Amino acid sequence: MDEIEIVCPACNDPLYIPAEEYDELVEGDVMECENCGAALEFLSLEPLEVVVVEGGEDAFFVDCPRCGTPIEVEEEGEPVTCPECGYAFTPDWSEVEEEEEA
Repeated sequence: MDEIEIVCPACNDPLYIPAEEYDELVEGDVMECENCGAALEFLSLEPLEVVVVEGGEDAFFVDCPRCGTPIEVEEEGEPVTCPECGYAFTPDWSEVEEEEEA
C-alpha cells in the first residue's frame, strides 16, 4: 500500500498517511501528530502545506528565534525556553494580534 509522508512542523518527525486517506483530504482538514500530539491543519494539498494549529483558545505557537522549533505559548508576556536548544526569550504578541486583525 502506498503512503504519503508528511513532516510534522512541530516535532519534525515524519507521519505516514495511506494514499486512500490522503485522496479524501480537503484543505482545512485537521489531524493529530502521532509523535508529539500537535494538531496539524492542511492549508493546501497541491503543493502540500501543513501548519500547527493553536492548542487552545488563548494559545499560539512561536518559532524559536535560534533553532526554529515551534513552541506553544499560552500566556502573554511570559518568557519561553525552547525545549530543543534551551534558548530563553519572550515572544512578541503584537505580531499575533496584527495577524488576527488582518
